[in-house]
Amino acid sequence: MNKLPYILTAAVISFTGALNAAENRAISGAGLALPEVSVPSPAAPKSNQWMTLRKIAVNEAQPDMNDTLIGLVEHGQDIDKAVKELNDAGFKAAPYQDNLGGYMVLVDVTGLNAADYAVGLARYYYISQVKVGQRVFDQLFGLNRSRSSYAARIGTVRGGLNGSPADITLDKIAWTITGGMNGSPVDVKINHDEKTISGGANLSPVDLKFAWSTEEVAVYGGANHSPVGYTVNWNSGLLEGYSNNAPLRLEFAMNEGDAAARTVAVKGYARNAPVDLSYDKVTGRLSGGMNGAPVDVTLVNCDLYDFLQYFFLFLGK
Repeated sequence: MNKLPYILTAAVISFTGALNAAENRAISGAGLALPEVSVPSPAAPKSNQWMTLRKIAVNEAQPDMNDTLIGLVEHGQDIDKAVKELNDAGFKAAPYQDNLGGYMVLVDVTGLNAADYAVGLARYYYISQVKVGQRVFDQLFGLNRSRSSYAARIGTVRGGLNGSPADITLDKIAWTITGGMNGSPVDVKINHDEKTISGGANLSPVDLKFAWSTEEVAVYGGANHSPVGYTVNWNSGLLEGYSNNAPLRLEFAMNEGDAAARTVAVKGYARNAPVDLSYDKVTGRLSGGMNGAPVDVTLVNCDLYDFLQYFFLFLGK
């Protein structure tokens, strides 16, 4: 086991603080996937896609360290097992222990696409944070429209639901949702400073507030010409409240800790009609029925977390 020298230990400790406000707006709550990234990814249980990019932050102590990723390992994990799994998957990882008894892995990405590897490392459930150089962070979240940056910021939902085509785009940097769905245009803006969702969708004004945490999101206000109020609790697997002048309740189980659990069932009721959906976590396909109509859409660079958080959009008029 390698022991970090004091100066590196201090550096690691110093950059484990919170991201600044601008970075939080860019990646907080990101429901993101990078299916085109050809880097190692875990076959074992992994953190959900909504949380993956939130794990990545600038190595503020050494912002020029762009050829090495630092992955902080959750307490209680078997560091030898973690390092073996990472190396077997293609990472050049070495274990280190700091002076406080914590563990981390240093991953050599010299000559590789460090941004892609950072995302791959963050997908492992036992990696709590990934610290990267400033250049790598800018590639993922800045104005650089590289393959990684574009994939990180743009999500789409395309297919059919509610008896009409759906083609909407979620921009996770500008925080807009635009396109067409339910036979009407969608033009919504999400303001993380004010905690508001505003604009127009389903031929109705959208005027909502939200409260967000890693465990639960609450959405309330007005949309679809009706009062809206619901919470989505990820731990209990329950969306509950009201919208479209009707009660709303959906049950689901993400099963993030079960690598074999490829699909998620979403069952319940909305708009006084049953909801019976199946989400494939690998392909992003969401199919089944709701609102008395078939559903068959594909979610790219976003996932079921986004679909449920912004569920008022998909309910229709």
